[in-house]
Formats: sequence, C-alpha cells, structure tokens
Amino acid sequence: MRGAIFAAAFALAGCVTLPASQSTFSPRLSTPRLDVVDTSNLSEAQRDMLGARANLNIYRTLAHHVDLYNRWSPLGQVLLNGTSVSARHRELAMLRMGWLCQSPYEWSQHARIAKASAGMTDAEVRAIAAAPDAASWSDIDRAVMRMADELRYDAMISDATWAELRKVYSDKQVMELLFTAGQYQLVSMALNTLGIQVEPEAVDFMPIGLPLPALAGRAGGPRLTEPRIAPITPDRWTAEQRAMIAPQTRPDGTALNLYTTMLNHPGLYGPRARFGSYLQRDSLLDPETRELLIMRTAWNIRAEYEWAHHVAYAKSAGLSDAQIADIAAGASAMGWNARQRAVLTAADELRREAFISDATWDELAKYYGMKQRIEIVYTVGGYMMTGLAINSFGVQVEPGYPAMPK
Repeated sequence: MRGAIFAAAFALAGCVTLPASQSTFSPRLSTPRLDVVDTSNLSEAQRDMLGARANLNIYRTLAHHVDLYNRWSPLGQVLLNGTSVSARHRELAMLRMGWLCQSPYEWSQHARIAKASAGMTDAEVRAIAAAPDAASWSDIDRAVMRMADELRYDAMISDATWAELRKVYSDKQVMELLFTAGQYQLVSMALNTLGIQVEPEAVDFMPIGLPLPALAGRAGGPRLTEPRIAPITPDRWTAEQRAMIAPQTRPDGTALNLYTTMLNHPGLYGPRARFGSYLQRDSLLDPETRELLIMRTAWNIRAEYEWAHHVAYAKSAGLSDAQIADIAAGASAMGWNARQRAVLTAADELRREAFISDATWDELAKYYGMKQRIEIVYTVGGYMMTGLAINSFGVQVEPGYPAMPK
C-alpha cells in the first residue's frame, strides 16, 4: 500500500480538543499491525468463514476473530447486497465516508466496485473526493454525499438533506443509506487501525494531491425533539415484528423507542440487533471498558439517548457517579488510571480520524489482547453507527432517564 504524507487540514469548530502536535491525519500504516492468517494452518471456524469469501486481506485479517466477524457480517451483507437503494448511491455513500476517514483500503475496494457494479467512471470516482458539490452531480447524488459528511461531522442528517433524500427515497431507504454510511465509517476504523494493506494487484487508489477532509470532533448542532421516523407501538406490531422484537420486549409488553423505531425496517432489525448484542453482552471486553467506550462515543457524537441508557450499565460495571460525569471530560480528567485513559483516548482518536495512534495502540496492548483491541474498534464504530441512527431518526429518550452533560 502506498504510504500517505498528509498536509494540514482544519479541525471543526467546537471539536474535542486535539493534541497540540496534531492538526491533521496521522500517516496510515504501511505494514499491518496484525498479519493475515496462515491459510495452511486454519481452524475449522476460520475455514468455514474464509471458504465463502474472496481471498482479500480484510477477510484474512478479521479471521483472527471469527466470533466477532460472524455476528457483524450479516449486517454488512444486507447493506452491501440487500438494500433497495441504487448501487450508485450505495457506493457514493461508502466512498465519500472512506475519503472522510482517509481509508486507503476501503477506497481501493469500493472504487473498483463502483465502476464494476454501479457503472461509475474514473472521473466520477475521483470527484467523490475532489468535488462532491460539483454541478455535474444530480441533486440526489449531492444529497447522498452531503449525508455522509453530516454523519461524519455532525453525527446527524440535517433537515435539508433529509428532505432532499426523501424526494427520491422512502424512510426505509434513507435508513439503509444511513446505516451504509455508518457501517463504512466502522469499516474504515478497522482497516486503518489494523493496518490492512491494499492487495498488490489493486489498480484503484485513494486520490492524492487534494485538500484533505477535516478531522472530526465533538458533534454540534441541535438534536431533534420529535421523531422523524415514528416508533411502532405494540398495538400495531405485525406477527413478524412481534417475533422479531420479542428478545427486547419488557414484561409489560412494551419495548424501548430504539427498538420500536428500528421495527420500521425488519430487514435491518435482526442483523443490527445481533451485532449490537455481541458488543453489549458477548464480547471479550470487561464491562467497565465497554461502558467507557460507549459513553465516551455517545458524548462525542451527542447521542443523548445512548448516554441516558448506558448510565445504569456504567454503574453496574463499577463506575461511580463522579467517574461517569468525568467521561464527558475525557482522558484528561483527574482520577483515571493509565488503562482507563488509554481506553478514552482510543474512543477520541477513532472519532477524530478513524484510527488509533501507535502510542495509544501500544498502551492498550499492555492491558488487552489482540481480539480485545479489535473489539475496542468495533465497539466504538458500532455504537457510533447506532448513535447516528438515534440522532437522525429522532429517537426520543423515555421519561426517567438521566440527561447527558452539556
């Protein structure tokens, strides 16, 4: 993979404070942090996973953590092959997010796919990075790319962009576009952080010589006070929806607003829930680490619903009220130990540039094995994806939950 030397880029106003030495993207890794698996010495689970996959470095790297991959992959398959949006707009969302996250591998793979499956030209692919507002794009093309920018920086689709998307697509299809962009932000985080290298035979590379996108910081802007996508109340559940939501249904027959909103898209509901339940309950991370990552991510993207619902989980994990309040202050708050500071810093770095720095990665390695460090990336990226949906769909916090610090 070609190494990148990055020029200066401007951080957004109101961002999380950046280190004085960093005002632009870190150089992307030219060697992997995790080598691909040895295909001559695979476990049965790895053989099963790789048997149905192309011989690509992304799969051969993620084969180190088959359990995580198997719970995450169905969501990726729906978004890549099972949505009703056009292939063109799917690839516009993916590539624009890959550019904003400066992910060479993601760009290389999806530039190829965009040309092969969506009929895009080399000039169009380059313009995704160079000129997303150009007059040559249609209104809906520009709206899809603007959506990716808003999700990356504001962690929410604006009213104007939502209205533009809805001129062409249904609510259900806009849900698909949002999750596509959010999924490929997560993918970019994993590709960048693990140092997954572009295959030698690749012919498409991320553009160079262009002004770089901004680093991301704490999201700004108002949050919705009423839903854009209304939750489906229990009296309106179909038999299919009732069966789908059964694991999340409370004893009184109701369910939280996040789940009843996601019922509007049955095809996404199951894959998203299975991935989310892995991150929340089945991962190798201890509860304290998990909640530090989730709540710092919620604060970074101003996902008030996510914060509100994880305060109780954080307390159950042993975090005090003072520590929970200090999550908003981040790694610089007094009282964190070295491990906790590294976890909070990792969440900030993934938000800022979709990458965990060498220093933070090495610090995390003192406390966490490789599978756990992969899960750190996926926990931040996964909960960021859910937070984008919460903010953009207008999922409202139920009464009685604590507010997020301002």
